[in-house]
Amino acid sequence: MRRSLILLSMLLLAAVCPKAQSRPVSGLVTEDPGNVPLAGATVAVKGTAIKTVTDEQGRFTIKGPDGSFILEVSFVGFIVKEVPVSTGASTVSIGLSRDNTDLTNVVVTALGISKQARTLTYSTQSVKSEDISTVKTPNLINSLNGKVAGVQINRTSGGIGGAARITLRGDKSTRSSQPLFVIDGLPVTNPSEGAKTDIYASMPDNGDILSTINPDDIESINFLKGASASALYGSAGSNGVILISTRKGKSGTSKLDFSSSLTLDKAYVLPQLQYRYLQREAPGTNYAGSWDSWGNKGSSPDHVKDFYQTGSTWINSIGFTSGSEKGSSFFSYSNTDNKGIIPTSRFEQNNINYRSSTKLLDNRLTVDANFMGSLQKVKNRITPGTYFSPLTGLYLFPRGLNFADYANNYEYFTAQRYLPSQNWWNLNLDKKFTGTDDQQNPYWILNRNPITTNNKNAYAAVSLNYKVNDWLSVQTRGNYNYYYSEAQRDVYATTLSVISGTNGKVYNNKLDTRTLYGDALLIANKALDKNWNLGFTAGASIQDVKKIVTTLENAFLQYPNIFSFSNLIFPGYSDNGRHYKIENHRWQTQSVFASAQLGFQNKLFLDLTDRQEWSSTLTFTPKQTYNYYSVGANAVLTDVFKLPAFINFAKLRASYATVGNGIEDNRTNPQPNIDAGSYISPEGSPAKSDILYLRPELNKSIEIGTEWRLLNNRLSIDATWYKSNIKNQFIKDVTLIGGIATGTKGDISAGNIQNTGVEIIASYKVIAQKTFTWTTGVNFTANKNKIIELFPPGTNAVEGAMYPLTGSALNYLKKGGSFGDIYGSIFKRTATGQLAVDTSGAPQRDETTTYLGNPNPKWILGWNNSFTYRKFTLNVLIDGKFGGRALSLSEPYYDAAGVSKRSADARDAGGVVVANAVKPNGDVLKAPVDAQKYYTAVSGGGKNVIHEAYMYSATAIRFREFSLSYRTSFTSKTIKDLSIGVIGSNLFFFKKSAPFDPEQVSGVYPGGVGIDVFGSPAYRSIGISVKCGF
Repeated sequence: MRRSLILLSMLLLAAVCPKAQSRPVSGLVTEDPGNVPLAGATVAVKGTAIKTVTDEQGRFTIKGPDGSFILEVSFVGFIVKEVPVSTGASTVSIGLSRDNTDLTNVVVTALGISKQARTLTYSTQSVKSEDISTVKTPNLINSLNGKVAGVQINRTSGGIGGAARITLRGDKSTRSSQPLFVIDGLPVTNPSEGAKTDIYASMPDNGDILSTINPDDIESINFLKGASASALYGSAGSNGVILISTRKGKSGTSKLDFSSSLTLDKAYVLPQLQYRYLQREAPGTNYAGSWDSWGNKGSSPDHVKDFYQTGSTWINSIGFTSGSEKGSSFFSYSNTDNKGIIPTSRFEQNNINYRSSTKLLDNRLTVDANFMGSLQKVKNRITPGTYFSPLTGLYLFPRGLNFADYANNYEYFTAQRYLPSQNWWNLNLDKKFTGTDDQQNPYWILNRNPITTNNKNAYAAVSLNYKVNDWLSVQTRGNYNYYYSEAQRDVYATTLSVISGTNGKVYNNKLDTRTLYGDALLIANKALDKNWNLGFTAGASIQDVKKIVTTLENAFLQYPNIFSFSNLIFPGYSDNGRHYKIENHRWQTQSVFASAQLGFQNKLFLDLTDRQEWSSTLTFTPKQTYNYYSVGANAVLTDVFKLPAFINFAKLRASYATVGNGIEDNRTNPQPNIDAGSYISPEGSPAKSDILYLRPELNKSIEIGTEWRLLNNRLSIDATWYKSNIKNQFIKDVTLIGGIATGTKGDISAGNIQNTGVEIIASYKVIAQKTFTWTTGVNFTANKNKIIELFPPGTNAVEGAMYPLTGSALNYLKKGGSFGDIYGSIFKRTATGQLAVDTSGAPQRDETTTYLGNPNPKWILGWNNSFTYRKFTLNVLIDGKFGGRALSLSEPYYDAAGVSKRSADARDAGGVVVANAVKPNGDVLKAPVDAQKYYTAVSGGGKNVIHEAYMYSATAIRFREFSLSYRTSFTSKTIKDLSIGVIGSNLFFFKKSAPFDPEQVSGVYPGGVGIDVFGSPAYRSIGISVKCGF
């Protein structure tokens, strides 16, 4: 009763008390000049806590007092503006001008610390959320191709959602040139290797952590490309750093965002095959017929085009943002569902993300917590090579036979085994057809050799920042990252015998990675007097990584087609087709570090950093700790000198840094292992020489750059020259002089890999009118890589000795060459340079391993154009990678089988004309060579290839990305804004010489770049997208 009376009294009091009157005011915030809407600008009623932010169209609605008041409008990089609102006014239009002094343009730098862009002494480049979320890809890094200078991205050829190979300013390390990934200031481990470039590969690429992140959760991505920018991260940042900032709630607003995109994927880079010459020998009663299609002319339907299906990728995401002056939160859920271009291939992913930020203790303490989780399931991602790729049987199928007979009936029931048996033109148990090791029925591979991959990723982080006073704060942070990947291939009985057992076979790979990181920082920024300012950071960090790698292969099943581990026979030792190995890895890095920046009149800046690091991977070496440092300076020329009025901003910067890169764990004190019961000797033997002992790679880097903004900020140019020398490369299993290591081989630190290059980032506002704008921009990169030194004294390496790169048997390092050079066989030539042919005119193979070319582009160019007309926005991205050479290991098989289009064209032409060739007796070859003899010799049956014949230009210019969208806002209380668009990616090539996409790689290794071995064909994606705010 008492509670009811109190409630009634409160209601009566509320009814009789006068209410403060308020009225809504709506408006539009744009950039002046240009009238470009500014999304995310803060609009506040001055003197109150009332505030809001503009939507994607720059529009807002805010409630102000009933009378005149002042709106305070702010946006990063623009001058804060106060706008009077008179009594009775309900709408306002507000134009913000860019801050030419660039005082408020803030970027995220090392350790997640924000700095004014004008103070930076090194190059950095940021990509905004809309650049990766407008045209989405399951691996968000692939969306950045052509958008960032100095960055080379190669996506894996297994299919959608695969890992990406990323290098910043060239390849640097024999171990890995992959940069460090940092989420909201804290580093994460990105374990990824995938399939090797091998015709006998058995497992595909498994993806990576980046493929588990929802693009809609990203606020921005910042690239620290040089050693100076990443020096504070020590050995982990030697290859550069990619800073990922995730979304968080915004003060004064609550909003629900929904986005959905559906794209249709179509294969369009297919091999050029022939269908007019038939199988050389037709099948008989007990004979499958010949393997090849070097037979008579005839007619055969194109079965390849009907094999590929139209894939679809559907990405749905929903996010909720809310916030107040005391805290904010962001929650999102997304789902990705892909049906691949290969029948039966699927990709499914679910993501959740939650981030919360709270201010406590009178706003002195800020607590920021974040959790990201992902579950990913992939079926039948393409494996490169001939064993488990459905593409070999598809492409090599003898012409004249009916492919539909085997597509619709890939298996039959056999009474011999009382189980389903493979049905293929040359594989049939009942007919005693045993097949060849280069092909099976494609549908049997997809349904009876399936590969399923399950990935799990969980990331949790927390940060506490206490503001001691207005210039000093203390921060402590930590994260935990768990990544688990498991892939299993079930191989059914009657699969090709060379890759299976009588009752089938099981492959199972597992990767379990757990990373803990923590740091404590002291951060200060204080004006010493009216001229001098000092900012500094001091701290310590620790990172602990545990990794368990499990590989299982067993072709001895007790009962057929039961793929549980309890059905596997292990006799207590490993043998051919039977392996089970568990590798335990752990390493820990500890460090103390400091950085300082001294500024004079906000126009001259000096940067200093220093880091002392201890690494467990260096245990048992003469030195376990190393020091890295950097120094940089810049001058804002427009403040130092009086420059012409058309120059709005100019800056000159320079920096020098040393930073390391650790070695593999378990190499300084190698441990033995057990494989299915068999003892495995330790891998590696560290050199004991003072010159060769294992130590971190050392990257010495210098960088000089300049930034200019001209013509009322319509033209901006950022140019950088850099040079880095990475010494002490980790080189395994090198033949050594006796006594230097245990045995005749050992691991050493040696070599010197140099990268020199230029980066140019330019943007120009061609048209900036009220209703129409056009902005064009380019990203240019030219990098030259050179191996200055490789094997030092103390090794038995002869002059010109080569070192093979992991991931491929054809990529090598050699003194005087470049990283990733491709070596292989060439045409045999006489002393005078003429081709040496046999008596029939067929070319001969020179068995000497010879340099064929380098796969990396000499320069990369991305050209982006953005147009806006009223509520329409059009974005077009064209990019090209120019130079380099690529090798196909697929094309030789097409030639050997006589199914390539060129082999048919040669038959039509009466043979192949071989210029400048001589026979063994010295006679010049004049007559055309029989097509079959020529291509059989050149292809070597697919395996003993003359590689020189299958080298192609790697230059490729493509229409990378397209989006056309219409955006509008509503006054409705339910829907705030709506965007509908048409999107597309990898639409077509303007120029491409290789018969495959030279950008694709099999896996993420130092080697394997520029080599194709039956990878999935490139595909174009076209679709629609919808974004809606509530």
